[in-house]
Amino acid sequence: AHPSQRIVPTKQKVLPLTCTLLFCLARMISSSSRRLIGRVAGSAALSGPARNSSFAAMDVAPASSAVVPEPTGKQLRILALRRAIPMVGFGFMDNIVMITAGEAIDMSIGVSFGLSTMTAAGLGQCFSDVAGITSGGMVDAAVTKLKLPHHHLSEAQLELKVSRIYTAIGQCIGVVTGCLLGMSVLLFMDTDAVDRAKKAKELESIFESIVENGHNLVQAERATLWMVDGDELWSEVTVGTKEHVRVPKYSGVVGAAIKSGKNIIHEDAREDPKFDAKVDEKFGYVTTSMLTVPVKTDDGKVIGAIQMHNKINDDGTEGLFNVHDERMVELLASHVTTFIRVVYGRD
Repeated sequence: AHPSQRIVPTKQKVLPLTCTLLFCLARMISSSSRRLIGRVAGSAALSGPARNSSFAAMDVAPASSAVVPEPTGKQLRILALRRAIPMVGFGFMDNIVMITAGEAIDMSIGVSFGLSTMTAAGLGQCFSDVAGITSGGMVDAAVTKLKLPHHHLSEAQLELKVSRIYTAIGQCIGVVTGCLLGMSVLLFMDTDAVDRAKKAKELESIFESIVENGHNLVQAERATLWMVDGDELWSEVTVGTKEHVRVPKYSGVVGAAIKSGKNIIHEDAREDPKFDAKVDEKFGYVTTSMLTVPVKTDDGKVIGAIQMHNKINDDGTEGLFNVHDERMVELLASHVTTFIRVVYGRD
């Protein structure tokens, strides 16, 4: 496992859930507004018999010219139920599409282009809005098949303040319930995966820059940055290669440097019994001179090591690493520690 899988700030864990809750609230408001505007527009466009038929389609009883009777408690509860059920469907569809699409965007172009979680959530919301428009008929059809009890309220009764209050309460409860049900998809998602991927990419870029600059600075043929990951060491950045390397934690010279916490300089590393030639054999490379410097946190904990391979003199001949090179690589190691602290927000 990549060490970035283990170092995840608490605030990064909370951010996706916070975004989801905020968009859930936004969906509750926007969904209610869309349905209200649609009904008002539809009523205004109709008159006479057409308007009466529209109300009939909405399960509204014919209006009476007499004094409007107050709806009973049972009628109001049925009214709230009939308004809540469709909103459950809309809230569920909106939230599940927004979360799923936002997660997919965050994991793909979000990692590639460094987009924030909020940006990915906003793009996911666009997909959610489109899905809400296209799935409206399907939700209404599904609700119709439920054969919910009829409230038998007239148009005038539905316009009463108490009816409007119960309608709003039902819609709010429905959309919130739907959004919460839509959030159940989070139970099946690795909500930290995107954060790990973004940090891994950022670290890879930082490490590559550091190692390549250091490799040129001390006139070495190759440079390798090793990081501790449990009982193993891994390297994502090896100048001169594109492959990843993984070895036991205390294997070879790098393992000895990590175990002791001290720098190690070799004129010919192959003469050291601790030297592990497997890495050289894997890449078809021959290491002679080598400088290994541990990477430590501010409290002295060793979290990795930088290795420079094969010193080259100005005239192109093989050289030996010296104390000056050792100090320069120590400086690079301190930069690695600083970058890790900045990226992950901790030592």
